[in-house]
Amino acid sequence: MSLSSLPDRETSLALLTRYTKNPSLIKHGLAVEAVMRALAERYGEDADLFGTVGLLHDFDYEAYPEIGQHTIEGGKILEAEGFPPTIIEAIASHVTENGIPRDSVLKRAIYAADELTGFVVAVTLVRPTKSLSEVSPRSVIKKLKDKSFAKGVNRTDVIQGAEGLGIPLEELIAFIVDALILHAQALGLNP
Repeated sequence: MSLSSLPDRETSLALLTRYTKNPSLIKHGLAVEAVMRALAERYGEDADLFGTVGLLHDFDYEAYPEIGQHTIEGGKILEAEGFPPTIIEAIASHVTENGIPRDSVLKRAIYAADELTGFVVAVTLVRPTKSLSEVSPRSVIKKLKDKSFAKGVNRTDVIQGAEGLGIPLEELIAFIVDALILHAQALGLNP
């Protein structure tokens, strides 16, 4: 796919905010975008492509939160908006129930980035200063073991996501923290 066929970031951000009103979900999209851009750099991939997938991976969640609708209905919207099939399929692949093989770095990256980024943010927000600089892989892993913390995060997805990228979980957590620190103020993750 050429960059010329990729909608620009402003178009993608406008689509996100058209369908997503919850500020936390918008910040989640921005956080996953940052992580996806960093993963693209790590793997020598297209940062704009990865970033777009990260930004829009949950854009339809408010309107279509149910499995079987989430990403499927969004895919129809993306197609109508002129987004290429590579983006639509990668976004749909992050929902395991869709049954789409994660046969590319892009698909494995969005699967790995989604749940773990959200979890790292949740851990940050319970810190007294709400600062990413106080979050370590050890503190995140400790919270992962606490099943009552962030109950909505699928721990299996977190573990399988890291395995799919071939990165040890602690290393992936540190990578995500480093990627998010660059955007901490915009994400509300620093005092």
